[in-house]
Amino acid sequence: MFLIVVVGAACLVILAERSPLAAGEQRGELSVAELMADDTADVAIVDSAWFLPVGEERPALHALQGRLEVPRSEMQRSNYGFPLYKYFPGFSVDFVTVDGYLVPADRSIIINPGNWSLILSPGRVWSEPGDGGRSRASFPFTLGSPPDRQFTGGEAHNGVATFVFDDESVSSLRFQITQETAPDGDIFDMWGQAPMEYEPRAVRGVDELADAFAAEIATEMPIQPWSDLEEPYGGDELDTFTAGLAPEEVSAAGIVVDGVLYLQPSVTRHGDYPYPRQMQHAGMSISKSIGAGVAMLWLAERYGEAVFDARIADYLEVTAAHDGWSDVTFADVLDMATGVGDNAPDRLPYDVDANETGPNYVDFYLAETTEAKLEAAFAAANYSWGPGEVLRYTSAQTFVLAAAMEAYLESREGPDADLWERLSEEVFRPIGVHHMTMMQVADGDGGGVVPLMASGLRLTVDDVGKIVTLLQNGGSYDGRQLLHEGRLREALCRTGEPTGLPSGKSFEFGDQAYHASFWSLPYRTREGALFQVPFMSGAGGNTIFLAPNGVSTFVFTDAGRDTYSLNSPAVAEAIRPYPSEGLDSVSLIASGLWSGGNIFFVVLALAVVGVGALLTWWALRRRSRSRSADL
Repeated sequence: MFLIVVVGAACLVILAERSPLAAGEQRGELSVAELMADDTADVAIVDSAWFLPVGEERPALHALQGRLEVPRSEMQRSNYGFPLYKYFPGFSVDFVTVDGYLVPADRSIIINPGNWSLILSPGRVWSEPGDGGRSRASFPFTLGSPPDRQFTGGEAHNGVATFVFDDESVSSLRFQITQETAPDGDIFDMWGQAPMEYEPRAVRGVDELADAFAAEIATEMPIQPWSDLEEPYGGDELDTFTAGLAPEEVSAAGIVVDGVLYLQPSVTRHGDYPYPRQMQHAGMSISKSIGAGVAMLWLAERYGEAVFDARIADYLEVTAAHDGWSDVTFADVLDMATGVGDNAPDRLPYDVDANETGPNYVDFYLAETTEAKLEAAFAAANYSWGPGEVLRYTSAQTFVLAAAMEAYLESREGPDADLWERLSEEVFRPIGVHHMTMMQVADGDGGGVVPLMASGLRLTVDDVGKIVTLLQNGGSYDGRQLLHEGRLREALCRTGEPTGLPSGKSFEFGDQAYHASFWSLPYRTREGALFQVPFMSGAGGNTIFLAPNGVSTFVFTDAGRDTYSLNSPAVAEAIRPYPSEGLDSVSLIASGLWSGGNIFFVVLALAVVGVGALLTWWALRRRSRSRSADL
C-alpha cells in the first residue's frame, strides 16, 4: 500500500529535485572514477546541480539496505574562523531505499561532542548509462552548532552528499556545505570526500520505517514555484518581498496561502540547493514562538488556561538572591516582562535588548546543564518594578519557562513526562511535522532533558507551512482543537484591541509590541483599516509573519539585517485583502509607567506633545488670518 502512496506523491517532490543541467548533457563532475578514488585530498567544490541526475536518468539498478559508516574526517573550508570544527562529524546509520528514495533510519540530531552535530534527511537513488552498471544516491544533511556553542542559536549549515553503489559495496562519500542560517559571520563553505563502508543487512523495523515515510510523503504540503504567484499577483509589493538581499543570502523565502506553499529558489553560493523541501533552517529566536509559545497554548488547551497564571517559584527552586521571582507567572515570562534583569535599570528610555548581553547572558549560554543554566538565569538582579509591566527581552528566562513547563507537565503526568516529546506527539506530528528538532539540555544527573526553547529549533519549509496553517486556523486541525483558541487569538492580536507591551520602536502607524512570544508590527491597509500584524523573529533576519487575512510569509537568511521584513504585511495584502474592520490605534504604554523616576520622562514627553500641538494650532491660525486678509 505504501508504495502506491509514495509513487503518487513523488511527482510533486521530484519537481523540486530536477537538475538544471541541459537535457542530454554528459556528467562532467562527480564521475564514478572520482567517487571511487582513494586519493581525495584535492577534491573541489562543484555546482550543486551535479548532485542530481545528469543526462538520461534511469531507476536505480540496486536496492540498498544496511549500515553506512563514515569516519570523522577533516574538511576543506573557505574560512577557518572556528578551526576546532573543521571535521566532518561522520556517522554510522542504517539506510534503506524505498521506491526511488534513500531514507536514513535515524533523523534525529546526532550529537558529536566537540564537533558539529548532524541531521540526515531523505534523498534519492537512480542510475545513469555511463556509470558502468552502478547506481547513484544523493541526500541532504545539516551540520548544527556543537553543544558547547548554544549561543549561536542552533545555526544550520546545509549540505548535500553523493556516492555510487551496487548490491555489495559503495564508493567514498562526496559532500559539500554551501549554505546556512547562521548569523554573526559563521558563513563559509565546507567540502570533502571521506571513505565509506557498507554493511548490507536487514534493517530492523524496515516495514514500519517504509510505512512511516510513505505517510510523511502523503502529508507533504504542496509546493509551487514562486513564478506561479507572479502572474496573478505580480506588482511592486510582490517584487519587494526580499528586496535588498542578495539571492545567496536567502536560505528560503515563501508565502503560504490556502494550503499551498509558494517558494522562491533556494540559492546557495554554488547553485540552487538540490533538496529545498528538506533544507533545515535555524529558527534562532523563532524557537521562542514555535517552542515556548506553542507549548503554552497546548498546555492551556489540555489543562486549562490557568496554566498562564501558574507561578515559576511553585515549580522551580529559585536561587535568586532577591524576591523578584516570587510572583512571576508563566505568562509574565512568555511576555518577556518578569521585572527581573541586570541592565538598563530605568523604565525609560526603552532598552528592550538590555539583557541580551553581559556576563550573565554569556554564562547562561555556556552552561551545559539545566541546573547550571537556571543558576545563571537566576543570578540576574531585580528591577524596581514588578512583573507584567516593562518589556525586557531575555533569552535565559525563556529557558526558565521551559524548565517550569517541564516541571508542570511532570506534576500532571508523572516524572517521566517529556515536554518536547509530548508537544511533538500531541501537536506537531498530527499536523504532519514529523522530524522538527530542538536542542535539548541535560539535567546533569543522567536523567531527563529540558528543551532549550530560547533558540535551538531547526525546521523545514514544510514544517513552517503546516505550523502557520495551524495557527491561522485558530489552533484547530482536522476537527480537533490542539491549541487554546482564546489565548491564541490574543497572541495573534485578533481580539479587536491593541495587544502587548511596547518595544520602544515606533513606526508610521504605531508601536511595535510583544505579547505571548510574538512580536507585532502596526500596519494600515490600502482601505485604511489598522492592524497589528503578528510575527516571529530570529537573529540574522529570520521572520515569519501571520497576516490577519490568512496569508503567511517567511524568510530565512544569514544576511544579519531585519528591516527588509517590514514590507511583509503589504506583500500579504497584495495576495488578498485584509478584513474591513481593524483597530482605532496602536498606541501602547508600558504598565506602571507613572511610578518612580519615570514620571519625569512621561511629563516631559507630554509637554513636548502639548507644545507641538500648540505651535501647530498657532501656525494654522496665522495662515487662516493671512488668507482672510488676502481676500
